[in-house]
Amino acid sequence: QCQICIRDRRQAQPIQIVENYLELRYTENTAIAFSMLHSVEPGLRKWIIYTLSSIAIVFLLVIIWKIRRQSFLGMVSLMFILSGAIGNISERIVRGYVIDFIHLHYYDKFSWPVFNVADILITCGAILLGLLMLKKSSESDIQNMETI
Repeated sequence: QCQICIRDRRQAQPIQIVENYLELRYTENTAIAFSMLHSVEPGLRKWIIYTLSSIAIVFLLVIIWKIRRQSFLGMVSLMFILSGAIGNISERIVRGYVIDFIHLHYYDKFSWPVFNVADILITCGAILLGLLMLKKSSESDIQNMETI
């Protein structure tokens, strides 16, 4: 039965959520963001993705552990990124690909690559982390100006 469900999803037409702007579109992504590594041989691509994802997850865990008492928002931003990374790699391990299904577009004039919830977490975490870094940088600049 499960194979029938998967076959049906692959053949399903996109579902319009907000006409000409947002639709649900079933896509199996064997590459990474924006189809990077798509031209690499599938067996090698899989191990590159597993290796890079594992390194990123370990790195994030170490950083989260180090800042756990210093910056709540910093930890939240890294947890968003970590959650998205774990979500994508676990789906890749189980299925061999990630299911992307959120498609933003503007009529036929603009189309953003199809993505999933894990991608949203990674993006939101990265944006929050960037904003925190900018804030910290500007606070540091202000302190340096006051000492002059």
